[in-house]
This record gives sequence, structure tokens and C-alpha cells, in this order.
Amino acid sequence: MKDARVEFCGYSVPHPSEDKINFRIQTDTTCSAEDALRTGLDNLQQATEVVLKKFEKAMAKHKKQTESAANESMDQS
Repeated sequence: MKDARVEFCGYSVPHPSEDKINFRIQTDTTCSAEDALRTGLDNLQQATEVVLKKFEKAMAKHKKQTESAANESMDQS
């Protein structure tokens, strides 16, 4: 996920015990750093939704296969 408007983006955590993250976002003149951050967060949310859907589908398939195998095993006993 790249945004052509962003020239530099970085973050730092001042100290692990603090609930702080420092961001530095440098953009070209076509957008603000806040707009770039919001766009990036929206893109990240969409990507995680895709991953979650694929994971849930794979888990349902696995569960179905596991239940099917267990039923076959019980039938043979």
C-alpha cells in the first residue's frame, strides 16, 4: 500500500511504558499529512477486513472437514 502523495512516513515509540506514538508524515503539496494518514488508515482497515474474511472462510472449511472426519471415525467404530 503506497500513496504517491507521501514522501516520507515514520513512527517512533518514545518509551514502551508510555501510551504514545510519534508519527512523522511528509507529503507533497497535493494533500495534508492528516489526509494521508486517514487514507492510509482506511486502506489498512479494508486490507484487514479482507484478511479476516479469508481467515473465517478457512476456519469454517477446516471445522467442516474436522467434523466430517470425526463423524466418519465414529461410524467406523
